[in-house]
Amino acid sequence: MKKGIGEIIKEVKDAKSVGEKIRILQREDNRELRGLLELTYDNRLTWALPEGNPPYKPLDKSFDNQGMLYSEMRRMYIFLEGKSNVNQARREQLFIEILEQLDPDDAALLIEAKDRKIKGVSKNVVKQAYDDFLTDPANQ
Repeated sequence: MKKGIGEIIKEVKDAKSVGEKIRILQREDNRELRGLLELTYDNRLTWALPEGNPPYKPLDKSFDNQGMLYSEMRRMYIFLEGKSNVNQARREQLFIEILEQLDPDDAALLIEAKDRKIKGVSKNVVKQAYDDFLTDPANQ
């Protein structure tokens, strides 16, 4: 079974060295993981949501909904400035609805991504793991 994005990031966070973090990111490389890291660290993208924790009710961990973030990644453009014509109140409501459907670890990770910092997974580590990642001059 495919690991959830939150599970992959937790493994990276728990790694003891930069080299180990890089190896995990390379081993678990997939489009959705890169998409989440791009949403977090690409300076050309701006989230159209307020910082901090939105008022949502986390899903019960027993639902084991680890795979849901993979399918929700395709909708993330809705939450970026200039990428959709959804009004702000609706945008924030959609974000809360998504958070409430995700595994609690994935929901917390998505909030970290929105706030532009995944603790334990730095932009520098990501760039070392993926040579072709964030190469635009805006990200140097």
